[in-house]
Amino acid sequence: MTTFHSMENMAQVIHWIETETPFTPAFQKKVLGSVRKMVRLPHYGVPLDQIPADLQAFDKVWGRGPVRRLPGGFKSKGSFTDWRSQVRSALTKALEVVPAVRDVQIEDDWALLTDDLLKAGVSPKKLIPVSVLANAARDASIVPVMVSREWLQKLVDASDTAGRYRAIQAAVKLIGKYRGATSVAVSPVFDMDIHKSRAHCVRAPLPPALSAEVEKWRTQRVRMGEPRGHLKKPVNTCSSERADQIVRGITYVYTAMLEAEMVLPEDTCTSHDLKRPELLDAVIEQELTGGYPWKQLQPTTLFEYLNNWKLFIKGCGHDTTQLTETVRDYLAFNDVKSMAAGRRSWCEDFLFDHHKKSAFLSLPGRLFQEAQQAMEGYETASHHKQQSAIALSLAACAAAIWTSLPLRISTLLNLSYGGPEADVQIHGARRGLVLTTPPNIVKNGYSHRRIILTPKQGGDPRKIVEWFVKTVRPHLLKGHIAPHKRQNKLLFGGVTYARLSGIWRQVTLEAGVPMTPHQVRHALATLMANEKNADYSIIAALLGDTEATIRKNYVFVNQARLHTEGQELLAQIQGHLLMKGAA
Repeated sequence: MTTFHSMENMAQVIHWIETETPFTPAFQKKVLGSVRKMVRLPHYGVPLDQIPADLQAFDKVWGRGPVRRLPGGFKSKGSFTDWRSQVRSALTKALEVVPAVRDVQIEDDWALLTDDLLKAGVSPKKLIPVSVLANAARDASIVPVMVSREWLQKLVDASDTAGRYRAIQAAVKLIGKYRGATSVAVSPVFDMDIHKSRAHCVRAPLPPALSAEVEKWRTQRVRMGEPRGHLKKPVNTCSSERADQIVRGITYVYTAMLEAEMVLPEDTCTSHDLKRPELLDAVIEQELTGGYPWKQLQPTTLFEYLNNWKLFIKGCGHDTTQLTETVRDYLAFNDVKSMAAGRRSWCEDFLFDHHKKSAFLSLPGRLFQEAQQAMEGYETASHHKQQSAIALSLAACAAAIWTSLPLRISTLLNLSYGGPEADVQIHGARRGLVLTTPPNIVKNGYSHRRIILTPKQGGDPRKIVEWFVKTVRPHLLKGHIAPHKRQNKLLFGGVTYARLSGIWRQVTLEAGVPMTPHQVRHALATLMANEKNADYSIIAALLGDTEATIRKNYVFVNQARLHTEGQELLAQIQGHLLMKGAA
């Protein structure tokens, strides 16, 4: 067999496969096709004899784990993973690469700790992050009791992938949670949160007087709302969750003022002391220039925090006119209320790609069919297949609603079900599926009342949701949501934002139209806005927003089509006027 030293490029790999025939005929044909495809990929674009036969370099470029983003040159996740696997097989065989496997029979404190966690009821799947941490510690000759904050910090900072970083975080949290159930001594650092350096702004505690003002303002905002108008009538109440988000902005601004040394930790300051525009000016200047020790905020996030601060200052009875003028002076905030460049580019690609549009609109029916097939053998299936079936069913139910009524994911997950006043009502084929979104579960308070989701060619929302409720929801509530997170009154039973978002990203990636849940709103708004004689009031009503917001933030309009229609309109006007003049 040819060795590593004589295999320099992919052309030689192909020649070796054709002469040595290390694979079965059927698989060899697939492998040769995958290797030859390399010349057509945007990443290479050169002949095979110019592509090095380097397995380590190949893994660095294409990865070995889950597919987070579909690379150029592939139509679906499945086609990419098949290609990657087959090229790796060719390189592994040709280079005689033997994977380095750690001895699973290691007996040390880390192995004992793992055994204790298993005995404490931790599932083997959750122990995978612990093995990642244990292997790193073994390489450094560190036992659990010797783990220090400094070593952990270096380990997370050196993590070259998000998966490794999250694994170390999860391992630290898990060991800290079960430290009382282990026979092995562990370090006190497992009771601490660990983050990458400069990853987050760690908020400083507010001084007592300012903290009391914030709490008073928060209570007023949740119960009564914000005083508006010349009569100062309280309106626009918000949820506790929304109030907590606003408080995050307030604590950020105070922390930024401390870091910029505009105030001192021992100062007993109040809103009256901190309302000055020059203080906010210093915060903005230092954040936009990357002068703080944390990861620089995006302009949109900073703008939101500044608005939260202004809400608080105004709620304390102070004039915020100068604060508003200070924020307006910065060019970084000029386009913050318009569609971001990335979203605009995504909408443009979506609009001009017929495959993506048809794949998106057919998602409800396709996912429904796949979910039904997966749930048929649910009772006798393995735990992994059961989870996959539940995930497909969640995606099908979400798609059925989203492609008819593009709610925000936070609103969708808070829809109630099961009672006469529930938000989701399932009737017969004539009345169909009826949805209501109360103002308290909608971000901006715009509610939909008794909206009937009509059947569509891509799937009937009533049939899909009814099947989900009868067939899937009982299993979901019983075995796929932790008891402390289970909410029987909700349609999705307490499924988290992150879980549904991850499922949706995965199924759309496999369908060839990778998108986030929020991009559903952009997709439908863009499709409707590019219809002839588009009515933005209809789009705004469907999305639950204002027309101005829809025009600025949600849609990409094909300007070339509009110009063509404009030329046709001008030709008609000129023709009519000239005919009248000739008469």
